Amino acid sequence: MGDINTVFGLVQIFFIIVGCLTTLALVLLVLKPVLFRKKQFFARPVITTFESKMFFQLKQAFPQHHVLAQVAFSALITSDQYKVRQQFNRKVTDFVILNEKLIVIAIIELDDPSHLDKVEQDRLRDQMLNEAGYRVLRYTEIPSIRQLSKDLSK
Repeated sequence: MGDINTVFGLVQIFFIIVGCLTTLALVLLVLKPVLFRKKQFFARPVITTFESKMFFQLKQAFPQHHVLAQVAFSALITSDQYKVRQQFNRKVTDFVILNEKLIVIAIIELDDPSHLDKVEQDRLRDQMLNEAGYRVLRYTEIPSIRQLSKDLSK
């Protein structure tokens, strides 16, 4: 009789353990989206490594000026026509050089190898900025400080 009680006691303990583990597994399964939520948003670098080298070169070449990176076209140009604004609404320029009065002196575009097939798009972008009165300088590699100073003084 003692052996039967022991066996029944072990079976009960076994089922209690299995029940608890099953309940825990179900709770984790139901709460998984809440407890282990996948991130939807991730930080990313504002500029590429290539662009950061150009940023520091611009800062060295023009210490008396302000250098802004990744400036939206919509911060630089506008139009009364909605359809025209749609042409530049999501475009960004690489760098904007401002004088001490925060007036735009030049817009600098740094074209990496991905721009080889975007010549026409780049021309249209430059045309928009030029029409608004901005000077656009394009570089395919990082120029020397001397070259930057020479180009900006033209």
